[in-house]
Amino acid sequence: MKKYIGIKYIYAEPMTRKEYNDLRGWTVPSDEDGNDAGYLVEYIDGGKSNVFGYNGYVSWSPADVFERAYQELA
Repeated sequence: MKKYIGIKYIYAEPMTRKEYNDLRGWTVPSDEDGNDAGYLVEYIDGGKSNVFGYNGYVSWSPADVFERAYQELA
């Protein structure tokens, strides 16, 4: 595989894995921890809306992964 680097503008808010699964109407799998800290991420630079009430593509990211990749804009 080739390496890539990119820049994305996103909206995000802290949200546990369980809170995200609840938002999506999903059940947390038995082998995952619903209390995992993370972020709901809404991609605003492309991607079709996949969650009612959001304009962009929504996903969840574990806190450590998110915090290494993104910094808050002032």
